[in-house]
Amino acid sequence: MSSADIRGMFAGLPGAHGIIEAALNGQGRVMTDGAARPSSAAVLAGDFLFLGGEPSEELVRRALNAENRAWIVQGSSAFLALVQAQRQGTWSERIAFDPCRQPEDAHLTALLANLPQGVTLVPIGAAEMAFCRKTPWAADFVSQFTEDEYARSGLGVLVCADGAFVSGASSYAAYPGGIEVEVDTAPAHRGHGYATLAAAKLILTAHQQGKIATWDAANETSAHIAQKLGYRVTCAYQVFTTA
Repeated sequence: MSSADIRGMFAGLPGAHGIIEAALNGQGRVMTDGAARPSSAAVLAGDFLFLGGEPSEELVRRALNAENRAWIVQGSSAFLALVQAQRQGTWSERIAFDPCRQPEDAHLTALLANLPQGVTLVPIGAAEMAFCRKTPWAADFVSQFTEDEYARSGLGVLVCADGAFVSGASSYAAYPGGIEVEVDTAPAHRGHGYATLAAAKLILTAHQQGKIATWDAANETSAHIAQKLGYRVTCAYQVFTTA
C-alpha cells in the first residue's frame, strides 16, 4: 500500500498531519486491516494512535494490543466507539491548527527581539538531551529519538533562566518536510512567557531549514500560545485515552 493511500485514509482528520508524516517516514508504525486492498489503517507513534479509513474492529484490536501501554486515540466517531468497546479510558478535548498556515517569520522574530534579562535560548544537543531524558517536564522533547536520530532530524531549544533550564520546545516527531511541536515548562516557572519564546525560536529555525512546524494543542494554555505565535485554529475535537 502506498504512502499516498495511507495519507488518503487520514485526510481531514484533525491533528493528524505531523504524526502521520513522521510515521510514513519511519518514526512510528503503520498497520492495515490485512486485506489485499486495505480499506483501513492505524498509525502508532509515541503516545498516539490514529485510526483512518473504514472502521475495523479487528484492526482496532490489533493496534491496541501492539504495545502494552495507554494510547491517545484519534479517529472517526465510529472508530472511537470501537476503541471504547474494547478498552476503558477517558475523553478529552484537543484543539487542531491549520498546518498550511504557518506563523509569519517576521512575527516570530519580533517575539524574540527582547529576551528578558538573564534568559538565553540553548539548542538541544547531546548534553541537553541527557538533561531532558532525566527531567519529567522535558522528557517528551526527545522521547521518540535516539541521540543519533535527534542529531540527524530532531530540532529543539531550551530556555535557560539565571543558569537553569526552565522551559523548552522540540520536535516530538520529525519528517523530511517538517516537525510536530512539543512544548512544556517546569511547573515552578510557568506563566512567564518562556514557552512562547522557546516555540518561536523552534518554529523560526524550522522555517529557516525549509520545514513546517505543526501544532496540536492538548489544552487551552497550549492553544493560547499557538495563537499568540500566529497559528490558526481549525477545530476542537475529542480523543479517547485508554487506561
